[in-house]
Amino acid sequence: MDSDSSFGASAFTPTDERSMPAAKRILVVTGGHRVALDQFLGAIAAICDERGWVWAHTTSPSAQRWLAPEFAGQWDTILLHDIAGLALKRGIDPVPIAPAPGVAEDLVGLLNAGQGIVVLHHAISSWPSWDGWAEAIGARFLYAPGRLRGVDLPSSGYRVGSFTVKMTDAAHPICAGVSDFEIDDELYFAPVLTDRIQPILHHDSDISGELFQDTYDEVSHGASTGVTCAGRAADGGLHGGSRLMGWTTVAGQSPLATLLMGDGPSTFEHPMFRLLLGNALDWASSSQARNFAKAAPFEVPLP
Repeated sequence: MDSDSSFGASAFTPTDERSMPAAKRILVVTGGHRVALDQFLGAIAAICDERGWVWAHTTSPSAQRWLAPEFAGQWDTILLHDIAGLALKRGIDPVPIAPAPGVAEDLVGLLNAGQGIVVLHHAISSWPSWDGWAEAIGARFLYAPGRLRGVDLPSSGYRVGSFTVKMTDAAHPICAGVSDFEIDDELYFAPVLTDRIQPILHHDSDISGELFQDTYDEVSHGASTGVTCAGRAADGGLHGGSRLMGWTTVAGQSPLATLLMGDGPSTFEHPMFRLLLGNALDWASSSQARNFAKAAPFEVPLP
């Protein structure tokens, strides 16, 4: 693998193939946004150790080489915790970067091949210049004002605080063993494509726009000047104001799960978060999820 890629420690644990099934293989992708990497990868290692899986880590943009149809199935599930297609630096306007030639085609080919994927937290910000990617994952966090589904939209907002994550679909396999839990994490005021998703999680926090800092204001100036999402036409969907914290969807013939929590160390250490993430990784590679996706394929539009 690339020099910026590494295998998790459990990847080298020998197994007796005569007595044990092949371990699930998880590819973890980060990059494009700061993250408490040691704590995050520590959580991945703990989840995989507990379940007898192996994992590897790579970073964007070189991670794109793995996101192609020829590698479909080499990883049971791919976990995206990155931001692709966006140049971010405090004090400078965020700059969308269009997919390089062949990149979008490879991603769509991977999805058409049935690759299970889990999208985590800020990864819903990826590829802001490509509407098809938002359709694939069911949402988009806008670091700058943008356009989605032919509608001009303001930049998205965020706030950090304590709230309760609740089960919307307690019978879903991703929610197995999970009960409502309190967490200190980051909430988004961002478009969710409610007609593309099947909700599984929501939160109980106040979603009034004035509580959310405008991200473009903060990033472009290097610090917030006090602009919020106040007065916006929140509809719980395209115009923001959703309480959803997790959902599943289909892109191509691939099952996808999205979890919106995942901001920092306290979340990575939370046992319910680890259970949810492990369940999502497991579900995305399950025969149930693959059959779910094949029964209702979705053609992802190219740029």
